Amino acid sequence: MKSVIHKLLSIFILLALGLTPLFSSATSWANAYGQINSIELWVNGSDTYGVWVTLKAGSSTPSDCGLNYFLPHNGTNKELVYSSLLTAKVSNGYVTIQTDQSKNASGLCRIHKVKI
Repeated sequence: MKSVIHKLLSIFILLALGLTPLFSSATSWANAYGQINSIELWVNGSDTYGVWVTLKAGSSTPSDCGLNYFLPHNGTNKELVYSSLLTAKVSNGYVTIQTDQSKNASGLCRIHKVKI
């Protein structure tokens, strides 16, 4: 009985060690916080960015992202998120942008979630 428990424990430990890299390479979520300096929009859907948001200098940002974030054309709630960003810009309010730092294009990080 002890040898069966010992074998099961050994298998469990090996599985846990094997799964560790999967969990450690999970999404690198980070938040940026500040006021919006500018919003740029593209008319055609051929560009990479869709909506480009630049935060004002002095904003709190993830090290890999800087002040620039983008909302891709294929975003399901793109219009809703854009209207929230525009509201924050017009009201001079603060916005929190959640981003996945690994999803960037030319130094811009992709917007995942916006909190106003």
